[in-house]
Amino acid sequence: MRRPDRLLSLVLSALVLAGCASAPAPRSGGAESVRHTSPIAQSSINAAQALLERGDAAGALVEAELAVKSDSRSAQARVMRGTALEALGRGLEAGEDYKQAIRMSPGSGPVLNAYGAWLCRAGRTDEALKAFSDAVADEAYRQPTQALANAGSCASEAGRDEQAEFNFRAALTLAPQQAQALSGMARLEHRRGDALKARAFLQRREAVAPLTAPELALAIEIETAAGDARAAERYRNQLATLAAEVEASSPPSDTGSSKQ
Repeated sequence: MRRPDRLLSLVLSALVLAGCASAPAPRSGGAESVRHTSPIAQSSINAAQALLERGDAAGALVEAELAVKSDSRSAQARVMRGTALEALGRGLEAGEDYKQAIRMSPGSGPVLNAYGAWLCRAGRTDEALKAFSDAVADEAYRQPTQALANAGSCASEAGRDEQAEFNFRAALTLAPQQAQALSGMARLEHRRGDALKARAFLQRREAVAPLTAPELALAIEIETAAGDARAAERYRNQLATLAAEVEASSPPSDTGSSKQ
């Protein structure tokens, strides 16, 4: 089933807003063109993802390396290794994996989205927005709203508020509860000095799931600007509680003392 014409128009407009003169990346059947990853490599990819979620980037890289060795032609394995490398602060090496994944699967939405995120973190905003738009253009991509939200965040970080708002609103048109887009719109409205609109978007975001630490900090700023000291204090307490929970769950640090 093809996506609604509304989404197609959003994609085309996003390309124009991003100022990209070149055509979208070559398409070869979207996700259907992505070579199937071998079961052994997929198992290592899953393990790497689980380790990353637990904060073990070094362990994730070991599993990702196994995935690449098991299936050197898997774009998914390359993306996972790139993700693990980035988590370890090895961004340049990660970029090589993302580029290789793009060469393997040039029309894949998930791969283009991951590549775009890396480009954005590298400060290559125009290229990143192009990659996100191409990701949305893959009709087989199951998470186009993620690419749209990423495009919004990337544009926002570059100070391109008009582009950011366009992409955030495009994501919310498709998924009204898209957390990243709601948070992004709250931040945009706060930056514009409209505390009431910023509060409305953040309240919608809070209804989806508990706020993260950066979102709680934003909420404090918004409520302070709105003149609601009680709400600001409530968010400060939530932030303090979250910080305490994170500290309690962290492994004890090595004191460096030697055993007798």
